[in-house]
Amino acid sequence: MEALLIILSILLIAGGIIFSVLPPLPGPILTYGAMICTHFVANDTQFSTTSFVIWGILGAIVIVADYILPVAATKKFGGTKAGVIGGMIGMVAGVLLPIPFGIILGPLLGAIIGDLYGGNRIKAAFKSGFGSFLGFLVATSIKLLYAIVLGGVIAWKVGGFTFKAIVGMF
Repeated sequence: MEALLIILSILLIAGGIIFSVLPPLPGPILTYGAMICTHFVANDTQFSTTSFVIWGILGAIVIVADYILPVAATKKFGGTKAGVIGGMIGMVAGVLLPIPFGIILGPLLGAIIGDLYGGNRIKAAFKSGFGSFLGFLVATSIKLLYAIVLGGVIAWKVGGFTFKAIVGMF
């Protein structure tokens, strides 16, 4: 059972890191799920209630920031509502379409096209497109940082447990 929980934790950490960049699943929630799995491996891998609360609050803040930052950045750079919606559509399209660098170009082009549709001139549309892109990069970086740091904490716990288990065999 311990090995199964460790494998599941590893898969959740990997998924948390991957889906911090790709939008279909929330990466921070997957990484937090890895923390829960690791907690049940053995007494040496258990986390305190304080750890669960702090990482949970941080994860919630990261998830909320992921939705707010691109919209706020687009608006800050003069984007219209159509530009915000275009940026979101572009992000999804960038992941689904086999375009090189689609995850990067999607939000940028989507916001530009949306702003042009919303009545902005080309210069203003490019400016808000850049804002959407910048917000996307900042939000993605924050999610990725959360997943990597929490994944490292989990790996440290499991690594210490595994080392003790191996040493205990001899």
